[in-house]
Amino acid sequence: MKNSCGVPDTSSDQYNDSLKLREGDMPKSTENEKRTIRQRALERRKRLSHAPARRTDTAFLERLERQEAKDGGGSAVPWSLKTAASWSWRIIVVCIALVIIGRVLTFFSTILLAILVAVLLTVLMEPILRFYRSKLRMPRTLAAAVTLITFILIVAGLVGGAGASIVSGFSDLSDKAVAGFDQLLDWLSEGPLGIGAEQIDTYVSELQSTLSSNASMIAGGVVSATGSLVSFFTGLILALFTMFFFLKDGRKIWFYIVRLFPEQARDDANEAGVRAWYTIGAYTRTQIQVAFIDAVGIAGVAAALQVPLWFPIGVLVFVGSFVPIVGAFVTGAIATLVALVDQGVTAAILMLVGVLLVQQIEGNFLQPFLQGNKLSLHPVVVVVAVAGGSAFAGIFGALFAVPLVAVVNVVVNYLVGRDMYPELNYDPNRPGGPPEAFDEYISASDEKLAMRAEKAEAMSKAGDDTPSAAELTHELDFEDDGGEETTPDTSGTDDGQEAAK
Repeated sequence: MKNSCGVPDTSSDQYNDSLKLREGDMPKSTENEKRTIRQRALERRKRLSHAPARRTDTAFLERLERQEAKDGGGSAVPWSLKTAASWSWRIIVVCIALVIIGRVLTFFSTILLAILVAVLLTVLMEPILRFYRSKLRMPRTLAAAVTLITFILIVAGLVGGAGASIVSGFSDLSDKAVAGFDQLLDWLSEGPLGIGAEQIDTYVSELQSTLSSNASMIAGGVVSATGSLVSFFTGLILALFTMFFFLKDGRKIWFYIVRLFPEQARDDANEAGVRAWYTIGAYTRTQIQVAFIDAVGIAGVAAALQVPLWFPIGVLVFVGSFVPIVGAFVTGAIATLVALVDQGVTAAILMLVGVLLVQQIEGNFLQPFLQGNKLSLHPVVVVVAVAGGSAFAGIFGALFAVPLVAVVNVVVNYLVGRDMYPELNYDPNRPGGPPEAFDEYISASDEKLAMRAEKAEAMSKAGDDTPSAAELTHELDFEDDGGEETTPDTSGTDDGQEAAK
């Protein structure tokens, strides 16, 4: 029997008889257990026939007590609505703050990009700096200068080799491009589209008139491009200058920044920064390996197809692979287009197959193996980060989006209590020095400040002219530079520890 709600009527005799028959099929049990099972079944069916039961767990009751105590005895606004409102206005404030920060950073975009490029280049050249410091026993300033010169020579060699190859193959490629364009015009006029030569000439004339009417806009674009070129070289010089001092005094600069934090937050800031730098290093090393594999594979396919610009294609793929997913796709499309212009449709199809094969091997096998769990970023997060970064800041945004998201992920996880690199707590060769390096820096700085104060007080008691703060600072800096020049850096490798010994 069922009531009007479709729920079995537990008070009917027929229902009780069916329940007894069902219990007769069950294993024999004591009378108390039978009563308990029957009572539980009846209570459950009664609950299902009414409204949902009220939560009685401890966590919910404690939350209600806290909310009632906070409201002073009760409130007309539901707790869920209060929580939603609290989250809403906080999210709005965070979004407004992000917009303001974005506006400010956009205003100083040249300086910001130069600093970010300097950080990335410093991570790239850090192994070479450690080699010069530990193996060749160079002083820090000399090692930083030689590292910077090494970087400039590497870039000049790649650009020079690619430029020479482009110059030697450009004339032949341009002739083939003109011939291909003529073939396209013949196909348009004689092919299935049936576009006559007069109509094509009309389209060409309209294009020329459009270019003539927009000459002022084109000239303005040229002027804008010239200004962008000036900004580019300004940022490049600033990046190289900043890179030199990051190589020379990177640890000092970082410790100075950390010391600006409140005392209770210094340890967290220092450890979070160490993990952020380690994450950037892991990302950069992985991307270098992936970019090299992509460049060798795609350039090898182009060379096998006898494409004349195979070396510039390899250099372009290597640079473009630093933009995850999107960079490899764009550079692969350029390689296919060059093969189409130079060798024809068959070579272009083979080039496309080779590009896809190299990218599939790299994306599905090599990159997960090389990168492992160091970044802990899902591919969807990587794609969204690249798209958002390119929409916000163009090519530079696409370049720095993924390492920035990875750094934020690592830092936030560490600050909330989830350390993704617990081994850094005991690694004496970690970036930034051993775990006790910052405490030693603070102690040494306090001792030097105390010595400066004692020296000034002694001079004032002796009646001599008290030296100015600038003179004392100059002496202190001279002592610091002397100590740094004679002490090798042991923060990077085991070779550094041997050099220190």
